Amino acid sequence: MNFRWIGKSADGNTITLHKLSDSFPTAPYFNDAWKKANGDLIRVGIAMDVETTGLDKSRDKIIELGMRKFLFNRTTGEVLTAAETFSALQDPGEPLSEEVKKVTGLTDAMLSGQAIDWKAAEQFLGEAHVILAHNASFDRPFLDRASPASATKIWGCSLKQIDWNAKGYSTHKLDVLSIYHGFFTDAHRALNDATALLHLVNQKEENSGATYLLELLTNAKRPTARVIASRSPFDSKDHLRAKKYTWDALNKFWHKSIYKDELEAEMKWLETTVYNGAFLGQVQEIQVVDNFKDVAH
Repeated sequence: MNFRWIGKSADGNTITLHKLSDSFPTAPYFNDAWKKANGDLIRVGIAMDVETTGLDKSRDKIIELGMRKFLFNRTTGEVLTAAETFSALQDPGEPLSEEVKKVTGLTDAMLSGQAIDWKAAEQFLGEAHVILAHNASFDRPFLDRASPASATKIWGCSLKQIDWNAKGYSTHKLDVLSIYHGFFTDAHRALNDATALLHLVNQKEENSGATYLLELLTNAKRPTARVIASRSPFDSKDHLRAKKYTWDALNKFWHKSIYKDELEAEMKWLETTVYNGAFLGQVQEIQVVDNFKDVAH
């Protein structure tokens, strides 16, 4: 399937991109009368992003938190309207690396003396029915560590719970997907990325007319399991890596999370390709509220 490139000219020679602003389109039917008649369909979501001092979820620190609240229709997955935003910087108490400065545009001077008001952040997160991130496996452990509210919420991941490959997109980076969908933003600042995420998931499939958010929400509710391929032969590592298993260096095993309805096929693959016999690993059921939590949780 070829992907849609929104904004591409008919002759394919030029691209028109629009820079996102703070405004967000409200669903045309979302008015007081509709709200009164359909209050049970309205749910609260938060699109979020963190910038950090590095990629180590156990040791690195949040330096910026951006969150954009929105209302959505729980049956259609349409974003009804955007609501409040939360944006704050945090002094990590140590100099930023040159790489982090280059990627985010943040500087030590900009962060000096800054502190996230976590009480305010908790209140902001409190009413959310779902929290969205583009790579929730990265963002959630950072936020869970700082926020008790985050740890009790259902999280959705626009990177892993939307089948971009089936839509023809071979690259799944947020900034690239945004460009393919006709818009851009100043990437790698937390609130900008949260805003881009919300615009992206509100895009509609060309054929079905359903939003990407509907697919994400549907998958966020699917039961999942963590498959631990312990005692796998060393020479099977390339097969496991190709199947998107992750190596746990501390515990010395390969693992990945899959939907439970895919478990039978995965077991057959492991027995045939990895173990050449009975499966010697473990399967751990994951509660919906625990999706994308750090393995240590």
